Amino acid sequence: MNNRNIPDPASIAASMGAYLVVAACVVGLDWARLPEGGSLAREGGGIEMISMLGYLVATVAYLWTARAPLWSVVSILLFMAARELDFDKAFTSEGILSTKIFVRDTALWEKGLALGIWALLVATLVSLVRRRGAPMLRALRSGEAWAFAFVAGLAFAVASKSIDGIARKLAPFGIQFEEGTSEGFEVIEESLEILIPFFFTLAILLSARAVARRAGAPR
Repeated sequence: MNNRNIPDPASIAASMGAYLVVAACVVGLDWARLPEGGSLAREGGGIEMISMLGYLVATVAYLWTARAPLWSVVSILLFMAARELDFDKAFTSEGILSTKIFVRDTALWEKGLALGIWALLVATLVSLVRRRGAPMLRALRSGEAWAFAFVAGLAFAVASKSIDGIARKLAPFGIQFEEGTSEGFEVIEESLEILIPFFFTLAILLSARAVARRAGAPR
């Protein structure tokens, strides 16, 4: 990694600030043009689009700054970008990440494709943990900012997943939400998802700074 690929603190702050400004503008414009009865959390809406673009930005930032990019990191980021575009549901009769594709009467090629995707995803996660798990724990113990940014991204991912379909999840327990409340939860969930690639990108840029500092590169 040469010096021009080492982001300085000012450029990191400017980049992340620009990310938030663009996200606010896209969501604000989408809200202003929202038709009556429309939802900010709809598929293909501004929130979903900015989340997808966020993962692409994180991918570019990683490839630009990493000394030896790991295929597992790139794969995970691109997978998450594709999921924001609902590619996991676009080409098969059931969601390719859902167990329904295996238990229901779906085409054999769909089951095979889902099995292949799951195998690739598991292999990617195992490779990522093996290559980056120990450095991550060391970075957390030593108080590295990039590690905490990454954990923040994971926390928002868990939070958004917990809220996703909360009305459906709580219905068996007799808990019902009004339509407006359910839609509010959907907007909150999608908004939290915007922050996942934000913190991942921040972690990538801060990690590049940390690597440069340890290597004694000019700053």
